[in-house]
Amino acid sequence: MAQKQEQPIEKKPKSFEALTPALAEWILDYTRSMGFARTTPVQAMAIPLLMGNKDLVVEAVTGSGKTLSFLIPIVTRLLSAEDPNKKSHVRSIVVAPTKELATQIYDVLKGLLEFHPASATVLKPQSASQDEDEDEDMVGDRSAAPTGPAVVPQLLIGGRAKLNEDLATFASLNPNVLIGTPKRMLEVLSSPRPTLKRHWFDMLVMDEADRLLDPNFAPDLQRILELVPKERRTGLFSASVSEAVDELVRVGMRYPFKISAKVRSKNGALDKRTPESLRLCYLVMKPTQKIVMLRKILQERKAEKSIVYVSTRAGVDYWNQVFPGLLGATVYPVQGDYKAPIRAKNLQRFRDCTTPAVLLTTDVLARGIDIPDIDLVVQLDPPSQPKDFIHRCGRSGRAGKRGMAVTFLSEGSEEDYVKYLSVQGNALEPYPAPPSVTDGEAAEAREAMRRLLTGKREFHDRSQKAFVSWVQAYTKTLPADIFDIKRLDWAELGRAWGLLRWPKMPELKRHFQPAVADRTYGLELDPAFDLEKVCYADNVREQRRQEVNSARSRGEPLPGFAAKSAGGKPADERRRREKAWSSQKEAKAVREGRRERKEVRRKADRFGKMDEEGKAKERELEGLVAEVRRRNAGEEEGPEGEFEGFGD
Repeated sequence: MAQKQEQPIEKKPKSFEALTPALAEWILDYTRSMGFARTTPVQAMAIPLLMGNKDLVVEAVTGSGKTLSFLIPIVTRLLSAEDPNKKSHVRSIVVAPTKELATQIYDVLKGLLEFHPASATVLKPQSASQDEDEDEDMVGDRSAAPTGPAVVPQLLIGGRAKLNEDLATFASLNPNVLIGTPKRMLEVLSSPRPTLKRHWFDMLVMDEADRLLDPNFAPDLQRILELVPKERRTGLFSASVSEAVDELVRVGMRYPFKISAKVRSKNGALDKRTPESLRLCYLVMKPTQKIVMLRKILQERKAEKSIVYVSTRAGVDYWNQVFPGLLGATVYPVQGDYKAPIRAKNLQRFRDCTTPAVLLTTDVLARGIDIPDIDLVVQLDPPSQPKDFIHRCGRSGRAGKRGMAVTFLSEGSEEDYVKYLSVQGNALEPYPAPPSVTDGEAAEAREAMRRLLTGKREFHDRSQKAFVSWVQAYTKTLPADIFDIKRLDWAELGRAWGLLRWPKMPELKRHFQPAVADRTYGLELDPAFDLEKVCYADNVREQRRQEVNSARSRGEPLPGFAAKSAGGKPADERRRREKAWSSQKEAKAVREGRRERKEVRRKADRFGKMDEEGKAKERELEGLVAEVRRRNAGEEEGPEGEFEGFGD
């Protein structure tokens, strides 16, 4: 058996031509088009291992060419197979955690296959007049393709096409490589159309493997692992895959080879987890100064393309309305609630933009996404998981290009986050010569936000939802002793978000009681400001709001549409009445099970404190109770079905 081994990055790479001599010319042309003058050290080590039937775990810094490290072996092994195009037989599978990453891998593979005539012909669309809305995977006449082996990939992600459409594409395209997200991949593999035979199936690759091994993906991934043959090559790739080593047995890897490619820090130690070309910086400031600081940094660095990370999807929706006027740049939002076509469209528009632009997103775009020429990454909110830090920062400084990632931290306990990251191998330095932000500039930005919110009540609603979601996300941010909700300056936060009123939320009751009694406390609003005068731009919503206000002023019951959305005890009772009987039964069973477990624990604690005589009496009593229960249930009834009492 192969022993687990560590191969350092400084090992002299083998020549690319020696690895794949028949395909060296056209693959090397493509690697050059991707910005690599030659194969990277990660590719030089990973490719021969995957070609040599080895299971492989690759932990390498972002932008080190991991995608080509597994695509080139997949392509090479398929094209050297005796019959790689047997109908319905899947040869390789690539699983990625997000739609954007799966799409990117698929696009890279298509670009790679342009250099192979047979594969390129199969993937060529039917004609130039093909309907723009038609799925490009519904390819042209297979009979026109050159004879011989070909690599035929299919992309499987939800929201792009319906499941029936993907299955129809599979039947007509006859792919031998599937690339997709876990849920849609499982749906397709569970259908009878794909054939997974151990003599034909070759390789399973999990990109961003540590994310795929999270509990959110566990059920789907486990089913996929049960469906694919156990006799296969398995590859796990990520910038932080070492945190999932304990899960390797679960994915069928018992003695994998491991490549851990890190970067030497200035002191010569192999401990950096980000590229040397990427500069990691931090800034500590008041929350009210963050937006002004962001604008000044974008202007100072003359950033053409930047990514700004926030913690929640509601935050993306809110700041998307605020940033264009305050930052002076085009903003493209991408978050998990958007449908796949909208996410793809905004991402592509950001890629193609020729003027200063900001990609505003959550961790949905933290991993694996390769966007050329990202000048700056700004983390307006820290990631909930420390391991996501390097993934966010790694969107800049890729393929040897210089980049910068700046993390914004609030004054107080958050400053300890810098020391925490340093222990994790991610040393941050203070931002060089940071621009100054005055209280007047911060107040001006706050008033600009409030003018926006008073223009449409819809924007006020978004600010409320975004702030609540941010607080909830903050309570789950790790490490919790650094991001401690008890230490937040609530009044400063409310002003930083431009709030017109404090939202109703339990966190205020626990940590900021004055805002419960006075919902404008500490926000520094004009005393003459009246929120009730702020109207919805939607006439229907505004009319309904007026009807609700009128009913409340007269002390009458709320209109039907408002009563359904009202909170409090009536809403709780209504939800219980409307809840399906089956759901009520399941909830009741859960409650009863919980009560029984508590009772068992209480009895065990009480029994453990008794002496031997007390324990004997307790056992005798339990026996009598059990006897009564059995006889009451009719287990020992007399001839007439009547209980005859205990014997002498």
